[in-house]
Amino acid sequence: MILDVRLGAAAALVPKGARLADIGSDHAYLPISLCLDGKIDCALASDINEGPVAAAVANIKKNGLCDKIEAIRADGLDGAREFDPTCITILGMGGELIVSILDRADWIRDEKITLILQPMTHPEALSRYLAEKGFESIDETIVRDGGRDDRIYRIISARYTGKSADVGEVEALVGKKNIERLDEVTRAYIHRLIRIYSVRAEGKEGAGQNAYAEKNIIKELREVLERKK
Repeated sequence: MILDVRLGAAAALVPKGARLADIGSDHAYLPISLCLDGKIDCALASDINEGPVAAAVANIKKNGLCDKIEAIRADGLDGAREFDPTCITILGMGGELIVSILDRADWIRDEKITLILQPMTHPEALSRYLAEKGFESIDETIVRDGGRDDRIYRIISARYTGKSADVGEVEALVGKKNIERLDEVTRAYIHRLIRIYSVRAEGKEGAGQNAYAEKNIIKELREVLERKK
């Protein structure tokens, strides 16, 4: 099974031999691909809606993986603890929704569990939450699908250490390791953030509001690009 760029990048971060719980699994493409490639031996595919679970079950059967992948209907991480996962993937949801899912499951605060998270919105909220709650970013990447700047995705791999930390706004938006790497896709991602915050600043000023915070973020983002020239 060939994954798209986003899921392929997430799959690359899954540790070999992991017991994977894929939350919001939709059609179970990620666990199916990982099992077919021999990177993992078992997985739980979970989704809150009946339709995606039914599709996941059909795909699992089609690929002859009923003995390796179980599909369940559940809200967030409900039902996942019993599976005893060593890796949890939550991909394609808003950052604030991912935060709410993680926050309802204290049992994931375990150094043996790797979290792989891909927020569609508000990555800064997710980054701050992870740092405040004692999760350390162990790896991260930014990928672009189809060469389109409106399809740039940030993926975070984190693990619990119990040590909380403060994260600056730009680091929360982009990620420390991505800033250090600053490849071409990360640059495109930063340019997109500058455009987003510029629109927000213009909107605020047009409404007679203070746009200092947005302008400061734009300034810091531009400084990152300048430092790495």
